[in-house]
Amino acid sequence: MLLRRKKHTNPLFDPERLRLLLDEQRAQRALTDPDSVDLLTWNVFSTLDTHRDRTWLAYRLQALGGPGVTAPVRLSLWTGAHREPLLRPPAGYVAHVREVAKAHGGDDAAVGDFTAPVEVPVRLESPGVLALIDTTIATVPRGRGGRDRLVELVDVGVDAARRLGNTLTVGVVYSSGTGAAGELSARVNKLREPGALANALPHRRTLPPITLRELSWQQLIQTWHNEAGYLELGGEPVRCFVEFCRRRGLA
Repeated sequence: MLLRRKKHTNPLFDPERLRLLLDEQRAQRALTDPDSVDLLTWNVFSTLDTHRDRTWLAYRLQALGGPGVTAPVRLSLWTGAHREPLLRPPAGYVAHVREVAKAHGGDDAAVGDFTAPVEVPVRLESPGVLALIDTTIATVPRGRGGRDRLVELVDVGVDAARRLGNTLTVGVVYSSGTGAAGELSARVNKLREPGALANALPHRRTLPPITLRELSWQQLIQTWHNEAGYLELGGEPVRCFVEFCRRRGLA
């Protein structure tokens, strides 16, 4: 008699609500793939947004959004590309890409991926700050058409922050101890140098002050664990998630 192996699944919080935000393939991967960054993004940020003390939450989120983050704060996941508010590349960048493509014999079809709206895993809004936060585990994320991801988020975020009357922060969360962590940290520090962002965005005549932040999953999950008693976690597999993070070296 053959015994069927029990199929292991990840400790995913409120999977039905997640499926309202992600397509079925990504939702299924979050449930079954231990390397799914969507799993971490969802479990941590969707529950942090249930924090009962919004002023303290704002203080905690300054690690990602900068010291200007104040209550009330709101977290939105995977917006920008298919979910409002959309994050569209600016007209100057689109014109620049088309010029480059034309010079190399390309047409509008060749630049379609560069000009499409951009998804951001975490959008943090507070009265004075808009923070666009990318998430990864052990890979260096790339933007549309292979563009530098941090530069892409700055480019689409500047206009979005201006419309809100806010300053812009762009952040990234990664797993410490990986090659990606070292590369991303070095890139953040490079872009903080005077003139670096302006050089990376030649289609923009001026740039407002922009804050760049970085944080490890290890630090963020420790914060989440410290705040768990103030989050709405009833019925969720919290102990399993904590153990999952420990096995993955994230806690």
